[in-house]
Amino acid sequence: MSERLIPGPLIEVRDVTKIYPSEAQVAALSGLSATFQAGEFTAIAGPSGSGKSTLLNLIGLIDEPTEGEILYQGRKVSCLDPAAAADFRLRHLGFIFQAYNLIPVLTAMENVEYPLILQGVGSEERRRRALEALRLVGLEAFAGRRPALLSGGQQQRVAVARAIAARPLIVLADEPTANLDSKTGAQLLDLMQSLNHDNGVTFLFSSHDPAVLPCARRVVRVHDGRLVDPAEGVAQDLDADRVG
Repeated sequence: MSERLIPGPLIEVRDVTKIYPSEAQVAALSGLSATFQAGEFTAIAGPSGSGKSTLLNLIGLIDEPTEGEILYQGRKVSCLDPAAAADFRLRHLGFIFQAYNLIPVLTAMENVEYPLILQGVGSEERRRRALEALRLVGLEAFAGRRPALLSGGQQQRVAVARAIAARPLIVLADEPTANLDSKTGAQLLDLMQSLNHDNGVTFLFSSHDPAVLPCARRVVRVHDGRLVDPAEGVAQDLDADRVG
């Protein structure tokens, strides 16, 4: 569902450091490098305060690194001005938030259509893509409902539909199951896995929940702002540990 890609890594994080201004000047990330390929279903893992959310925010151009570079398909994007960064996010990135971030006065359909309106997609194509995204997450029958009439799990599914309808290069999700019970969270992960496997949607999500991590095909572990074992090629690949 994403746009056409060019050869090479989808994302490169090059020697990134992030320091938030304070008296202590503690680095949330320190000299971290990593690469991510199109088609991955990858978790960034680590305890609270490890730097995983900071890394996701930098990759999502929500924040800027103090040092180092973020590249998408070889293009340096970490130096974009705020307007250009916002346009890049709109046209190339999808986001799933803990708190769903749906617009309460809009229906599920209208919430999914909203980023497409911002992209300038025509009304007929916009409606077709929104309905298709809702169908993929199993909520086509709920297209006319507002968020208040949806369960937490359904709202998060609408958020997934909104993220994929724009056909992004990658969907970024910060603790997407944090506000869901274990059963609903597992259903959401199953949905994301299906979208990854069947539709080629690339997912990068953060989590500190050990029950979530086995769902990932690859886990990048961060602790105190650094990769836990960079000697293994910037990440631990779990595919070798899977059976079947």
